[in-house]
Amino acid sequence: MNENKFLNESPEQVILTPNPRKIIITHACANRAYGLFDSETGTQVTGFKKGTDGKVEFTGLDPNKHYDVGAIEGMGDEKPQFAIAWNLHMRDETDDILKNSGNLPVIYPEVYTIKDNSNNSNNIFDIVDDRGETVGQVMNLSQTGDKPKFAYIRTFKIKDDTQK
Repeated sequence: MNENKFLNESPEQVILTPNPRKIIITHACANRAYGLFDSETGTQVTGFKKGTDGKVEFTGLDPNKHYDVGAIEGMGDEKPQFAIAWNLHMRDETDDILKNSGNLPVIYPEVYTIKDNSNNSNNIFDIVDDRGETVGQVMNLSQTGDKPKFAYIRTFKIKDDTQK
């Protein structure tokens, strides 16, 4: 993975449908797998699903939970486990966005990438915004060495600039 390689031009589109609550990833890449994380705790709540069919769907989701979508590359046959830790100054805009959506599907607005740096011996990587500023960390809990690598996270969380 290249350092500070941003995927904002990525062909994937992550869509949340409010009722019934489901997440659909269209134009999913065959070399990637996608998983869901509890936005509040950062805990991985699903296994990763490979994008080989060009579309990935997560259904039967808890309507009271907010979810982040993580994409990894090089999954192989492993069952990786990750955790996300957002900075303290991140806010979750999911409720506000859904409240104003008219119950229509909404696209995940924020894409954060993973900075692949030399300080990753602990399997901890920085989550960075499009300016390269760290907004959190992702940890590889499965300790599988170099594979798989986290590519990006799509979320409704944004940096809370109202504190400044």
